[in-house]
Amino acid sequence: MTLNSSTASPGTIRQSSTAPRAAYENRLREVTEDVRELSQRDSRFVQFRTAIFLGALALGILCIGESEHISWFWMLIPVVLFLSLLPFHQKCLRKLATAKAICRFHASRIQRLDRHFGTEIADGSEFADELHPWTQDLDVFGRGSLFQMLNECRTLPGRRHLASWMTQICEGETIRVRQARAQGLKQSLKLRESLACIPDSANWQTAELLLKNWVQDPSQPIPVWVLIWSSMIGLAAVPVISLVMLDMLSLKYLLMMIVLQTPAVIMTRRQIRHTAAQMDNVDSALRQFGNVIEVFEQHHVDEPAVRDLQNRFHSESETASRAIHRLSRLTEWQNNAMRNQFFAPIAWACGLFVLLTHLLECWRRQHGRDVPDWMETVACLEATVSVAGYSFDHPDDCLPEISDNEPILVAENLGHPLLKNEACVRNSVSLTMTTPLLLVSGSNMSGKSTFLRSIGSSVVLTFCGSVVRASRFRTYPFQLATAMRVSDSLQEGRSLFFSVVRRLKTVVDLTESPRIVLFLLDEILHGTNSHDRRRGAEAVIRSLVAHHALGIVTTHDLALTQIADTMASQAVNKHFEDTIVDGTMTFDYTLRDGVVERSNAIALMRMLGLDV
Repeated sequence: MTLNSSTASPGTIRQSSTAPRAAYENRLREVTEDVRELSQRDSRFVQFRTAIFLGALALGILCIGESEHISWFWMLIPVVLFLSLLPFHQKCLRKLATAKAICRFHASRIQRLDRHFGTEIADGSEFADELHPWTQDLDVFGRGSLFQMLNECRTLPGRRHLASWMTQICEGETIRVRQARAQGLKQSLKLRESLACIPDSANWQTAELLLKNWVQDPSQPIPVWVLIWSSMIGLAAVPVISLVMLDMLSLKYLLMMIVLQTPAVIMTRRQIRHTAAQMDNVDSALRQFGNVIEVFEQHHVDEPAVRDLQNRFHSESETASRAIHRLSRLTEWQNNAMRNQFFAPIAWACGLFVLLTHLLECWRRQHGRDVPDWMETVACLEATVSVAGYSFDHPDDCLPEISDNEPILVAENLGHPLLKNEACVRNSVSLTMTTPLLLVSGSNMSGKSTFLRSIGSSVVLTFCGSVVRASRFRTYPFQLATAMRVSDSLQEGRSLFFSVVRRLKTVVDLTESPRIVLFLLDEILHGTNSHDRRRGAEAVIRSLVAHHALGIVTTHDLALTQIADTMASQAVNKHFEDTIVDGTMTFDYTLRDGVVERSNAIALMRMLGLDV
């Protein structure tokens, strides 16, 4: 068995820092062998237990037919054997489930390297906002998005935290802290494995809301005399229940215990009802939450910025994971007492309704103020692990340099992070306050939009503290603003041009904020005639530059490229081009100086069979 590597340092699995695919594939082969061995062991346990069951059945038949010669006490032998094997079989099943989860994790990471995104990884669609300044245009959320490529979060707060990193601008120092944390966890493959083995919880949204409300509610202590009365009756009820089940006492004695316990329940009915409503059906989410905290608590890391987060899990009395597991057990008992019709009378007689409510109230007084901080810390660590995993997968990518005072964007050999590495054509770009504008012309399908998204996506990854696909990337923490994927709406009565203008208005309005804007405008003002496009585009561009914004504008309308000539050294023309050889159109997606010399629209229409 090799699920726990004895040769790895704490929190790390030995691997080549330059070969993430090899690390995943080697570990996958290793654990796949474990799955095979554990499956065989599971089959043997099933066979043994089946044989014991059949033996017990045969022995029972013999006892019925030959009761004078075979005692019923012989039935104890198969029963003891069957029960003795049960814990060993359960342990085998837990190991098998863990090994399968590890296999799924590494298989999904290999698929991610190939840019194949399955439905098993959350894509963040619930965080999408069509009015956001950049998320819709840069494929931040949805199938095959930046979020899905990064996401390794196990909890809803973790996914929400990662989404906030991708949708909110931040200061340069915050980015550096995120970078330090991600780099500190970059090689922690064992940590990522352990998190992947934690089962998902489907009711996190409800649990999170109820938990936050519950810890903030005013205290509702139960009177001491009620606790004493309920506890005394509960202690007396335990032997009574045992004797009733052994048929040594009449059922009326159990009913008497229930009647004696009723005044305590009536006196505390409001507290019981309130606590039960707040903690209803949250035990599975709490169990997952506790498991995630426990993984982070046990992980050793040298990076001080990560250790600062880990230290938040240690309170004066107990660790966060132990406290959350205790809360999970209490809520599980309470849910069983409230919902299980067979257990409810026993719970009533033993005073569990009162006792569990009291213990939950004591837990809240002890740890209630810590819960929001624990949730925030777990969310931050999960988001960091997601970024660290992406950084591990891309050892050749660079860590961005952050310019705090000088608005600048310099990218060398920049590529789009969602493309396969071998299919990615890289280009370089430089924007400064001296030359804040880049006008990119080019024919259809030549790579203009992908170029813009490469820049925008890299800025978003920089916000997260991640590496970016470039040999060098230096940027100011800009307010990002894009206008690329704009469409009309029949339901809202919006034409295409109206939608385009409204989006541009949003970009221009952002320049009124204190943060300097980086704008990325694709096919500016498409949807109107060439004359109005030329005039409107120049006005918008000049307004943006006048507000000290930096950015790139793409177009296939060659008339717009003349704007650069009217802006002296503030604007530079670049272009993409295509080549037609023997009727076949090809693109090299390479950014070149100057203005594109021709369009390919007519040629493309002819290639598709239109008579033009």
